[in-house]
Amino acid sequence: MDLYVDSDTKGWTELRVHGVSGTPPESSLEHPLVECVAGDKEAGFYRRQWENETTAHDTKEFRREAYSWGGLTSGDGQRALWLLLLPFMFVNMAYYTDPGHTVQEMRKPDWTVGFRGWVQRVLAFSLTATYVLAAVSASVDLIGWQCGNAAVPHSTGKQCMGGTGWLQWLQYSWLNATGRHLTVAALVPVALIALLWYLGNKTWEVAEVQRVPQSSGDPRNETPLEDRKLWNGREPVRRLRALHVAGAFALTAVFLLAPLLKGPERGPGALTDSANWTWGVHFFRTLPLVLALATVAFVVVMVLRSRTAERPRPRTDDPAGRRERDAYRLLPWAGAGLVLGGGVAASWTSGNVDSPAGQLPWEVAWIHWLLVVQLVLLAFLLFSQIRRHRDARASSPLPELPRPAWHGLALTGAAFLGWGMAQSLAAGLMLRTAEILGTPVAPSSRRTQQTGEQISMLVPDAYFWGGAGFTLLIVFAGVLLLCSWRRICRACRGFMEMVHEEYGGEESGSKECGGEETRSDPRRLRQIARSWARAQSVEGAGQRALGVFLSLAAVVTVAGVFLFWRPGPRLVTGHPTLTLVSNLALSAGFLGLLWAGRQAYRNPLFRRTVGIVWDIGTFWPRATHPLAPPCYAERTVPDLLVRLDFLTGPKEAPPADRGFVIVSCHSQGTVVGAALVLQSAAKAGTRIRLLTYGCPLTTLFVRFFPAYFDGESLERLGGLLTPEGPPADPHRWCWRNLYRLSDPIGGWVLEPPPKDPGGKLPIDQRLLDPSHFGRRKGNPCYPATLGHSHYFADPAFDETVQAFREGTIPQGASDLPHP
Repeated sequence: MDLYVDSDTKGWTELRVHGVSGTPPESSLEHPLVECVAGDKEAGFYRRQWENETTAHDTKEFRREAYSWGGLTSGDGQRALWLLLLPFMFVNMAYYTDPGHTVQEMRKPDWTVGFRGWVQRVLAFSLTATYVLAAVSASVDLIGWQCGNAAVPHSTGKQCMGGTGWLQWLQYSWLNATGRHLTVAALVPVALIALLWYLGNKTWEVAEVQRVPQSSGDPRNETPLEDRKLWNGREPVRRLRALHVAGAFALTAVFLLAPLLKGPERGPGALTDSANWTWGVHFFRTLPLVLALATVAFVVVMVLRSRTAERPRPRTDDPAGRRERDAYRLLPWAGAGLVLGGGVAASWTSGNVDSPAGQLPWEVAWIHWLLVVQLVLLAFLLFSQIRRHRDARASSPLPELPRPAWHGLALTGAAFLGWGMAQSLAAGLMLRTAEILGTPVAPSSRRTQQTGEQISMLVPDAYFWGGAGFTLLIVFAGVLLLCSWRRICRACRGFMEMVHEEYGGEESGSKECGGEETRSDPRRLRQIARSWARAQSVEGAGQRALGVFLSLAAVVTVAGVFLFWRPGPRLVTGHPTLTLVSNLALSAGFLGLLWAGRQAYRNPLFRRTVGIVWDIGTFWPRATHPLAPPCYAERTVPDLLVRLDFLTGPKEAPPADRGFVIVSCHSQGTVVGAALVLQSAAKAGTRIRLLTYGCPLTTLFVRFFPAYFDGESLERLGGLLTPEGPPADPHRWCWRNLYRLSDPIGGWVLEPPPKDPGGKLPIDQRLLDPSHFGRRKGNPCYPATLGHSHYFADPAFDETVQAFREGTIPQGASDLPHP
């Protein structure tokens, strides 16, 4: 049977944009039958289906439409593996927490802003190198070098895993050579790089390749979020991805060939030895090694280059096809060719190196120097931010807004968090692999070959120290969580009086509950007060706890560097019990990360509370790390811009043929909606209204992204939604925000919730949740606390939509244009 779907654009269209939970279109539209009218299964626009036109609630005057973009962030349990790229996401997100990204400083660049951009791009590439070195250490070093040398006939060492199991290939006669062992083991990092390359290219084709509509004329962008070049990332992301992949392949080739040099313990100085340039196999081993080192240096220089990551404004005559056929597309293949050539050269002759004992040559020095470079880069970020924070203290036009998080040092905090997670994953992988193969032992330890079937697996000292630091921080995190929980419980007492005031006029029982007044049910009173206290304390307590945790982590890192330098590595590596505990803690952390990712896609409640962090990080385009999880906004914002132009109609069309749109956004969708309105400035005031609910703009984004969501940006957003009158007057804004005290994610935008009902500004409207204190007549259960969900169920939602249609919002503006 053919079903009717309204396809009109005249009149009013309520365009609903969902949030973090990936709400299906049936739920967004509150209708069991929907049809995709534009877009695809990843991100599409849906309308309701009806039996026929006469029974349809969608009419020529008003209809509902849902934009469902859950396919860009939600999925099956395999998407949990994306959480392994959290370090890349945090270092990329850190770029947008920089308070220096204001329009004024973009027009007159401050050297500190450009300097931080250079530092962050190099830091991002260093995290890619950390992942590659972790894979090289676990496979090329432990398996190909240490286990491989223990498996050769003349070796005096015991064999890994007793010489049985999946490592028997090390004893095959046709692989019985050090170079061939290393070549086979190098397949692991090569596979990791190929996977990152594939994922980066696949997500690029879904998100960044989406063309951004050209701005009409030459708009003067008043805030960074208005500039459409923010979402035009297909070229810079492609260039950065090519550089990262080529550099990763080159690093693998370095550690495949460096151990086979004559005198590799001399480090890069071995390249000057004439024996390594003797014509024949030595020459063809040394030449690819030099080319690989040159490629790494070239990648670092190109990453430093500002034009590599520069985003152009979209143009009509955009020659994207020609630009994508440049030399950048050949770089990853050139890096892969270096690994292939190095593998052929390493496997050319049989036999083993002269000194098979010890760790993989060059590995420890590169790991330690990489750590030093990363710590120096983080220190540069911190010092440049302290200077910027001290010099720039702009006054906000909306003084009620909260101050930036962590005293304005969120950039350094986010970058430090990403670096710490990357080091923890690398240490966990190395220690766990060594534990499987034998017994992890540090070179600085005095322990010798183990008894029995176990063999000592040499692990760099830095990984032992990283595991010990991670274990200590886990203890600190447990204490902080306990303190935060106690703080939330204490806050519950303060909310009990507020609950009584809110429901004080409700004598829930004179007719319905046996005559009991609100205060006479202390259990119900505590239940509501507890839900409000938890929701209102989660954001503040979580921010403070994470800030304290990062401060403690920084102290532990500085203390660890000093103790590693002065007393020496044996302070940690000389205690086998500490090594065991660290190994267990790192393994538990890794498994917990995968479990959290799995739950975020299987448990809607878990996703609403924990998934918000993921969706905040993936909202921002990939500016510094091209292999980070994909940015959904690079697809959603262009999609909505195109759809908004279609629904409102062209300017040259008669007014009767043009439509009005109520952009109705929930949770993270409010951030997408804010970017949409800012980039639709030409139509915002006359054709667009904004309705937000469960909105994290002030509670999260104003705190952590002050350059994009400060008071000036919110004032600009509201001013664009003002058909007439002074833009700075919030009473004239065509914007309403619904929120609940029981919502742990969303909240107020301009005005904190007062204890007395009502506020001075009409933007924010606080909803009572639960809707009633006592049981309703005929219902044995109390009304449920809805929290972050089901805003459609509150009568205030439909009343606000109707007020937009009738032109009574903003208040006293009955002369506003409406159909």
